[in-house]
Amino acid sequence: MPTLKWTQQATDDLWAIDAWLEENASGEIALATLAAIRSRAYFLENFPHGGRPIGDGVRVLRVINTPHLIVYRLSGDGINILRVHHEREDWQIEL
Repeated sequence: MPTLKWTQQATDDLWAIDAWLEENASGEIALATLAAIRSRAYFLENFPHGGRPIGDGVRVLRVINTPHLIVYRLSGDGINILRVHHEREDWQIEL
């Protein structure tokens, strides 16, 4: 089974999502959203090609019941979670 590795940018994205939700929604919603993101990321351990390819070995996976997307890359030693974005962000500029 491939190993998940979170980049610092992806970890920072989770902190930012949590902070925004705590300020603009509630702690319960923040907790549920972060749990959904982590659960969906762990889905990749069993289904590493579960996301759609978007170029240069990068894939994107939608987090069910949230407006978030997990951007990741498969590598020889696992799955690198590159970023976690809101679907309305212009995140493809980075690619």
